[in-house]
Amino acid sequence: HGAAAAILYLALLYLAWMLTGNVHFRMRHAIGRLARRWAGVPLTAVLIALVEELLFRAMLLAGLLEAFGAWVALPAGTVIFAAAHYVRSVKRYWTFPGHVALGALLCAAFYWTGNVWLSFGVHAGGVLVLMAVRPVVRYTGPAWLVGASIFPYAGAVGIAALVLLTVNMWLVYGGVR
Repeated sequence: HGAAAAILYLALLYLAWMLTGNVHFRMRHAIGRLARRWAGVPLTAVLIALVEELLFRAMLLAGLLEAFGAWVALPAGTVIFAAAHYVRSVKRYWTFPGHVALGALLCAAFYWTGNVWLSFGVHAGGVLVLMAVRPVVRYTGPAWLVGASIFPYAGAVGIAALVLLTVNMWLVYGGVR
């Protein structure tokens, strides 16, 4: 469910941006190179999501929940997850609110279900779509609206979509335990 939801939300975002001229899709590489790149996308998405979910949710958030309870653990887990994406030098720091919104979604998914499967699915589905479209998409809209090529959830529309996806997950998986 998590992977399907993330894929659906990103597909709808890209469709809306394409219809409004904020992104353009076109082949920029030879088909052989593109096929080799796409061949590794599913495994990479699974590995990235697996490592981050085991580290940030199964270990860190679970420990924080046990030690401090949800009112401290969820915000702390969210901010630590977001900040961890900036420990190395990056081109863009304005994307931080998008990582906070993503971290809140992933932490809430873990909290509501008591395991990593939902957050893993959301994470893997999102990475899958982002990595698959990266070689064929060009962002032409303003960054505040469509985010950045490495993280389209960082724009206003992406953050709104993350909030909406979080609400959808809450409606399905249950609010506060």
